[in-house]
Amino acid sequence: MIARLVTLTTDHAEMLEAFLADFDSAPGELHGYFCPRSASIDQVVTALNGWSEGRNLGEGWVPCSTWFWREGDTLQGVINIRHYLSPALEKTGGHIGYSVAPSHRRKGVAKRMLGAAIEHCRRLGIERAFLTCDAKNTGSWRAIEANGGVMETEAWHEKGQRVQRSYWIDLDG
Repeated sequence: MIARLVTLTTDHAEMLEAFLADFDSAPGELHGYFCPRSASIDQVVTALNGWSEGRNLGEGWVPCSTWFWREGDTLQGVINIRHYLSPALEKTGGHIGYSVAPSHRRKGVAKRMLGAAIEHCRRLGIERAFLTCDAKNTGSWRAIEANGGVMETEAWHEKGQRVQRSYWIDLDG
């Protein structure tokens, strides 16, 4: 089966529910998906479409586009691209945030999903993508580095209470 990034539609209701349920045993690990867990598929699709067009953004939010990594009938990951950086995103979060469902980790999903998302960044006019991750999240920083990420810093992040790695991926090459 070919894995690819997909835009969420109401046809993905069962797949989305299975994807979210995969995180039930790993609370706090779902990054890049900002809808309430209780939201209906219609509410989620409406929110994601609005955010990508810069509508109905929360305070301090910037326009963002969200895709899911789908293989067969399974959503394995979610990736969110912020169209530009706010002052807060310049410190943590960056242009791109993503999560891989716990049952699909350590299979190269993050690396492939991030690689596919880079072309979307280029279409949005992002020349250099800023990404951050927890220094202990080896899978994440390896995926970033495999996609051309160059570490800028590794430092204590007070708000997140963790050591954070910050990366840049040059996209104009």
